[in-house]
Amino acid sequence: MAIKSKFFDRTFRDTTKARSDIVTIVSRAETKDTIITIYERKNTLVIHSKNEVTNHASISKGKGQIRDWEISYIIEHILKVTEKDVSLYTRGNGIVHISTKEECVI
Repeated sequence: MAIKSKFFDRTFRDTTKARSDIVTIVSRAETKDTIITIYERKNTLVIHSKNEVTNHASISKGKGQIRDWEISYIIEHILKVTEKDVSLYTRGNGIVHISTKEECVI
């Protein structure tokens, strides 16, 4: 299933079933009630984790930099909040983390 975007007909595909390896690794660090979903588009990977308290997405890219439209897309279509409701931070390895403000702790 693809999530359609108003961002020039670009889509991120839900690849959770095919990426059980990533889900297994991420699940080890999360609580049991956390739902983990994997989305991909070309060489961009999004790991979305959500439970009653947290709503977080990590974006990584195999080559190149993460683009502004990708961040906007993740906020609007995956986290389902507005840009004013999130905190963004980037680790030294280039991974962008987006968290809803009420649960964001760096």
